[in-house]
Amino acid sequence: MNNQYDSSLHQQRGMSYWGLLLVIAMGGFVLTCISKMAPAYMDARYVSEGLKSLGDNPNLETMTAGQIKKELDRFFIVNNVRGEPTKSVKVVRGTKGSVVSINYELRQPLIYNVDVVMKFNKQLDTAKPELCCDPLIDLEQFRKRD
Repeated sequence: MNNQYDSSLHQQRGMSYWGLLLVIAMGGFVLTCISKMAPAYMDARYVSEGLKSLGDNPNLETMTAGQIKKELDRFFIVNNVRGEPTKSVKVVRGTKGSVVSINYELRQPLIYNVDVVMKFNKQLDTAKPELCCDPLIDLEQFRKRD
């Protein structure tokens, strides 16, 4: 009976040293990825919230492009959004309203010579503010005309 008990304990030894090392390495890699990329995704969330709050503004239709940018800049300062999102604000006027676009790309170094590229494209159509933040039109067609 004792021999059978020893056999079952031998089979249930647990994780080996190399298995534990692999789990720790994978956990470290995941934490590194999260710590490097999370700030960019938090900024993108604040960009969406800024566009939504701009869409709730009753005077949005009458605001100039400068006023729209100034309003977004205030929101970004309060929420500590810096860098590319603040530089990428574009306002395109149309016949039925305006489109406020914040389209940018971030390159974040991950490990040694490996970079992560994150692209964000948020839009607010003043004619349809309830559809905020998902890109509705391709602004490249407007840039080709300029």
